[in-house]
Amino acid sequence: VVYIHLKLVEDHIPKRAEKFRELIASHSRRYGIDEPLIYAIMEQESAFNPMARSSAGAYGLMQIVPRYGGRDANGYVNNRDVEPKPYELYDPDFNIQLGVGYLKKQMEVYFEGVTDRKNLMLCAIAAYNTGQGNVYYALTGSRSPKGASQRVNALTYDRLYRHLKVYLP
Repeated sequence: VVYIHLKLVEDHIPKRAEKFRELIASHSRRYGIDEPLIYAIMEQESAFNPMARSSAGAYGLMQIVPRYGGRDANGYVNNRDVEPKPYELYDPDFNIQLGVGYLKKQMEVYFEGVTDRKNLMLCAIAAYNTGQGNVYYALTGSRSPKGASQRVNALTYDRLYRHLKVYLP
């Protein structure tokens, strides 16, 4: 048996997050997405590691999959209908720009009819992680947006949260 003792940096998550404070603030203002939400997604997705790569092929701080969210976000924020390259997604500024822009698109486009801000954020977060088609399906039984916003508007935040927790793949 071999034991290895390592002294780890205390409070390493906040220290890593601090490195991206200015970029987060800038993109928060640009897209009107609350900073705490951006921090929460980055912590959950990558623990603030700009070189993170998932087994699903998601890259960077906000764990963007090039052919899905990456292409969609790139079209929305940069007017470029192309998949971003992995090396581009390792750039913190570009990654945060696409991630925050993608959240904004979820809210403005895919769930535009949702009237309650908390419900809208919940749908956007769920869609960011699993795709808006899966959220639509969990809500209506169809991958079409038809009726999804109306269904969300008929639910309280707590009921929507419980519903998505049970039915979202």
